Amino acid sequence: MSSQNQPMQLGQSDLFSPKVEEYLEERAALRRAMPDIEPQSLIRRIVFAPYFYLSIACGTGAFVAWAICEPFYTDGSEGNGLIAFLMFAIVAGCVGFFLGAAEGIMCRNLPRAAISAVVGLGVGFGGGIVAIIPAGIVFVVMLHFAASFMENPEVNEMPTGFALLLIMMGRAAAWAIVGIPAGLGQGIAVRERKVIMNGVLGGLLGGLLGGLLFDPISFVFITADGQAAASRCIGFVTIGVLVGVFVGLVEQWTKTAWLLMRAGPLAGKQFVLYKQSTILGSSPKADVYLFKDDAIEPRHAIIHNRGGRFEIEDCGTADGTYVNGIPIKMQLLKPHDQIVLGRTVLEFSLKEAH
Repeated sequence: MSSQNQPMQLGQSDLFSPKVEEYLEERAALRRAMPDIEPQSLIRRIVFAPYFYLSIACGTGAFVAWAICEPFYTDGSEGNGLIAFLMFAIVAGCVGFFLGAAEGIMCRNLPRAAISAVVGLGVGFGGGIVAIIPAGIVFVVMLHFAASFMENPEVNEMPTGFALLLIMMGRAAAWAIVGIPAGLGQGIAVRERKVIMNGVLGGLLGGLLGGLLFDPISFVFITADGQAAASRCIGFVTIGVLVGVFVGLVEQWTKTAWLLMRAGPLAGKQFVLYKQSTILGSSPKADVYLFKDDAIEPRHAIIHNRGGRFEIEDCGTADGTYVNGIPIKMQLLKPHDQIVLGRTVLEFSLKEAH
């Protein structure tokens, strides 16, 4: 009577049998009522979009870098050697610090945020020091080419025309090189190759576009007496924002499977499934940290990536793991499946192969 696979046949005399009532109650008890899922507002969807909160984080990091450097930098002075040398590294380090912290802060996982921030700072600053050499070489070479298109390269004034374009391209290439270590730290902290590649590509593209805009920003915001503090601030922040935007966009472009929290404290947050085995639980060490739910155990369920087919496994929990309201021990996931753990609902999505 209780077998899930055996068909049940009822006659007229069975309709009011106690066994039928018991069976129906048993089947109803196995199901888990879906928590209420409220429609997500546009603001909430924007706030939880990676390209939004990563751009805010990286822009903040770039502003902090400017605030650190600016008191030691004097326009028109030849005594800016050390701070001018360290400026790239300081920007990369501060952007890496805030980029590393952003995901942990958004997930309310402060230990992970702290570790990733420290790693991001170290990788960004150290990598920025190393990047100074190739970035400087590229920029000097482009300056040399630009000088050949200037009527009087000895005059200390902003070039125009093709010479300006060459300088802009050189600065863009230099910042693209510096953007790579700025985006690296987050992936190194979580030891995930795909996150590293997202950071490298996002940092390179963001630095490239931000560096390309640096000189036009200078044209607009430099003062009549040649003071460029405001233009440097806006230029650095623009580079930081674009690094964050592109790291987030690259994550969206390259993801193959992900979970969207439909109900829970982070409703609207997306969790990309990078690993072969992704742990869901209430422990801060879990890959998907589900807090504020007493029914969720520290290690509650695992999603296994089996060659592009994703399978969820319950870890023998008391409250259980449910897919579309049905309790499971092991279940192959399909797009739009609703995973219920306690009061949390996660919707599974899979990018279609082309």
